[in-house]
Amino acid sequence: MAEDVLVCSEDYWNFDFGRFHPLRPIRVKLTFELMKDLGLLEGSEVVKPREATEEELLTYHEKSYLEALKREEPNEAFGLGTEDNSVVSGIFRYASLSVGGTLIAAEAAYKGGVAFNLGGGMHHAKSGKASGFCYLNDVVIAIKHLLSRGARVFYLDIDAHHCDAVQEAFYEEDRILVLSIHQEGIFPGTGDIEEMGEGRGKGYNINVPIPRYSEDEDVLWIFEKLVIPVLERFSPDVLFVQVGADAHKDDPLTSLYLTTGIYAKAAELLRQIKSEGILITGGGGYDIVNVARIWSIFWGKIRGVSFPEELPERFLRIAIMEGYVEPTIWDIPGWSGLRQHVKQEIKERVDYLTRHLPFF
Repeated sequence: MAEDVLVCSEDYWNFDFGRFHPLRPIRVKLTFELMKDLGLLEGSEVVKPREATEEELLTYHEKSYLEALKREEPNEAFGLGTEDNSVVSGIFRYASLSVGGTLIAAEAAYKGGVAFNLGGGMHHAKSGKASGFCYLNDVVIAIKHLLSRGARVFYLDIDAHHCDAVQEAFYEEDRILVLSIHQEGIFPGTGDIEEMGEGRGKGYNINVPIPRYSEDEDVLWIFEKLVIPVLERFSPDVLFVQVGADAHKDDPLTSLYLTTGIYAKAAELLRQIKSEGILITGGGGYDIVNVARIWSIFWGKIRGVSFPEELPERFLRIAIMEGYVEPTIWDIPGWSGLRQHVKQEIKERVDYLTRHLPFF
């Protein structure tokens, strides 16, 4: 039986984008410590990430861009030195570790395990340009690696922001199915429902843009009516889930209204689907307490591991300083689990997709 793997080390959280940047790598340390205190590391191997090789990076990124990123100097042509993509010392190594970490997790998933790279999920990085806090695209490179191994991949992205670079990379590919659930009308401005792929990839790219203030029951409707049926029919070798935590109701950069409850339910539903292995990465998430709670819940639920609901004292001390005062890992008030108020737009969009996709 393949061993479950968590990819994580102090190399992820010792990096800093600067005082005013919304992405705070310390969230990885907070998640790791919470998982440890909840007993969620038992039965899994904790592995340190490695830097990706030049050859691995060149499977997606342009050499000229890699050279510019290594110089760690502002360069507008490559998206470096912008408000989103600041250039700070060590950025190339930090980004390269994210890619290497996801490649480690991908290999573990290919062998049949459940693997989570807490420092991965950088789905906006373009082949020749940094974008949306992302410098090197670990997602695309890991998928290319799995495809080279002959695996069929189902990539599910539940970050509040659309996975634009992943969509571009595989828009004409039918060995991978890309499905994104994201908030409409925000960065990067892509991911319309009509964007379904081209050529042999027609129907293998699925976007479900959801309106502001969408709730747990809206997303559950999408999972039950669309995600799970498509996943069952595509029958992948590897299920790849990017668990951006920025769709949570308290995230400072988005306007959705999800609670911890839907992340737990999504993990439970995905766990029931047969695939050889499951690859998970982090992603967005700009309230570090919520990121830690959501990623811990998802890791526990998708592995079928029970964990205490009461937050450990060590975590609570930090959480209180961040403005979170509840004693439980779950949101209070939590989600009722009902489906009484599913938005009409959600029903219409799911209906549109089921009428236009080849899986129905």
